[in-house]
Amino acid sequence: MNPVMNREEELLEELTRKAFDAAGKGKWNDVIQLYEQRVRAGFPEGLSQDVAKQLMKYDQWMVTRIREVQALTRQHLGETEGHRRQLETMKRKWVAQHTVHPQHRLSI
Repeated sequence: MNPVMNREEELLEELTRKAFDAAGKGKWNDVIQLYEQRVRAGFPEGLSQDVAKQLMKYDQWMVTRIREVQALTRQHLGETEGHRRQLETMKRKWVAQHTVHPQHRLSI
């Protein structure tokens, strides 16, 4: 922490840094909670340029990371959908091959 920062600036930087660490670990619920806390804390009137630049740097990294995770999630969902379709096709083929036709059933 910069010794010339006031308490509000320290709080903003601390919450942002914790969100950054949580995002790096994939703890997105924690990220959301920390950013909500940061919003509630507000921004002090005289926020220094150094602190503002540091917060913007973290925020830009966060936006990039979120977009990367969203893209990977979409990719995995697409792959999962492809696997689901393959399994459904295999299931239909298996059922068609193993269906007992009425003329083959034994009557009691």
